[in-house]
Amino acid sequence: MRVGLFGGYDPAYPRSRVLRESLESQGIEVRELHAPPRAGAFARTLASLGAWALRGAGIDALLVPAFGHRDVLLAAAIGRVSGVPVLFDPLVSRWDTQVGDLERVRRGSVSARRLRWSDRLSLSLADIVLCDTWEHADFFSTEFGVSRRKMVRLPVGADRDTFGRGGTTRAEAPSSRPIEILYVGGFLPLHGMDTIVAAATSIERRHGADYARFTLLGAGMLAHRAARDVASAGLRSVRMPGRVPYAQAMDSLAAADIALGIFGTTDKASRVVPHKVIQAMAMGVPTITRRSAAIAEFFRDGEHLSLVSAGDADALAGAIEALAGDPVARRALGVRGRAAAFDAGHPDRLGTILADAVRQARDRTTPRRRP
Repeated sequence: MRVGLFGGYDPAYPRSRVLRESLESQGIEVRELHAPPRAGAFARTLASLGAWALRGAGIDALLVPAFGHRDVLLAAAIGRVSGVPVLFDPLVSRWDTQVGDLERVRRGSVSARRLRWSDRLSLSLADIVLCDTWEHADFFSTEFGVSRRKMVRLPVGADRDTFGRGGTTRAEAPSSRPIEILYVGGFLPLHGMDTIVAAATSIERRHGADYARFTLLGAGMLAHRAARDVASAGLRSVRMPGRVPYAQAMDSLAAADIALGIFGTTDKASRVVPHKVIQAMAMGVPTITRRSAAIAEFFRDGEHLSLVSAGDADALAGAIEALAGDPVARRALGVRGRAAAFDAGHPDRLGTILADAVRQARDRTTPRRRP
């Protein structure tokens, strides 16, 4: 089979890497029908059409990767003309992200209605909709009327390089140095940065600045607020190096003693299992994140990772102290977490799901396919 990754996606984005590697694990040929992600609508359309004209011959299915809501309309038009099915991996709702999570767009405004229409149209036009969790599938069904028949759960996963970094036994942190605790991400509301900073404050006040070192790696929407709160509390145990290249971020994650996931209280935070959680677990790094129905689809508290209530800084501080004080339990949690992450998110495991979804899409669109 041949599958074309279509539209203005970012080939280096973790989910794009996972999709490509998952397809290739099943012997499926992947063709990049790629347009520049930041191009304007007209340039993006021309680039996508040009990529289809050059490399689209013999394609069995089109797959629009994460955040490609604006590409589904063109993909669907090509699919109808050529008899090729379209799979869409939205990963998130644009309306939910901008209105509910980031609060950049006022609910009920013209912009909000346009975003909601974009979600509904793109989800309805796709022959198969990929969902990272069943919680997201329920949301797409309830909010946008997407039939459960055409939704397939494909966990967010991690790429082969990330899993490869966890293949060796992790060394215990020497008692002479602080426990290294890492957050890596875009400082989004669903990440719960205020909870992370409050937990760091509590730990430093109880144990001093040499007990643990918190590195908040990345940049984004709430980075300035986190930096203000760190400075206001006079924290010496928290560093904020800013944004670094992806490979360097993964190096830092692999070297951490404890990884932090998300702790936000938004509705969206309860529906996702973010890349940072799967990536850390894939490397065997003991991971703490918020409790949710989405995370419970794949992992168990205390066995695969440590879960705390959303927005609860005291619970987060307690979970960090528990892992910091018990290196044997910390190492065992990392080992079990890595095994669970492999089952839930390795490209070889995801490849079977994705290949079945492609076949399902082809079967459903057989009447319109060219003889």
